[in-house]
Amino acid sequence: MHFSYFVQQKLKLASAIAIILVIVLINNRWENNNINELGETFGSVYKDRLVVENYIFKLASATHEKKYLLTQYKVKQSSEIKSEIASINTEIDFLLKDYQTTFLTVGEQEVFKNLLRNNDQLRAIEENPEFEIAHLNTLYDKNIIMLNKLSKIQMKEGEALYKNSRSIVTSNASLSYLELGLLIILGLITQALIFNSKSIRGSLRKDNNNLPLN
Repeated sequence: MHFSYFVQQKLKLASAIAIILVIVLINNRWENNNINELGETFGSVYKDRLVVENYIFKLASATHEKKYLLTQYKVKQSSEIKSEIASINTEIDFLLKDYQTTFLTVGEQEVFKNLLRNNDQLRAIEENPEFEIAHLNTLYDKNIIMLNKLSKIQMKEGEALYKNSRSIVTSNASLSYLELGLLIILGLITQALIFNSKSIRGSLRKDNNNLPLN
């Protein structure tokens, strides 16, 4: 009866160890997923936000440069200004193409489409800019407004990614504490098993010594 009781206790402790090991493995898998998500978040901050903000800055600079060229008609020839605008437009085309390869939110897509439409209007008028300087300035100003909207979106999305990364770090810290606690419990259970084993061996020796001799 005494031996059977100890066997039952050992089975219970062994089951507890198995459960803890399963929990630790699941916890470890969860932590790995969080680390991968954190890596993706930082990648998105760089590729889809910081790099895009650089595109926006360059697009705004190019627009300001074209707007400035319109003020130079009194000192420069029309053909020279047209050539400089065409060169800037080539740079803008590359920037817009690169921009489209990044991840765009729904709001960002809408503003970006409006920006593309506005640029199409600009290209048609820039063929003969000297005749519609006022209209061009209005369209350039619209470009700047839309680029500012896109820049604000980058800030908003960047902040959301930052909060998400903080949440992942906090979650991983909690999981690490949980895992540490489970390992401590596992160590205590292991000690209990060793202690019980010694108790069983001692009890068996005592029972054997008390057996009557024939």
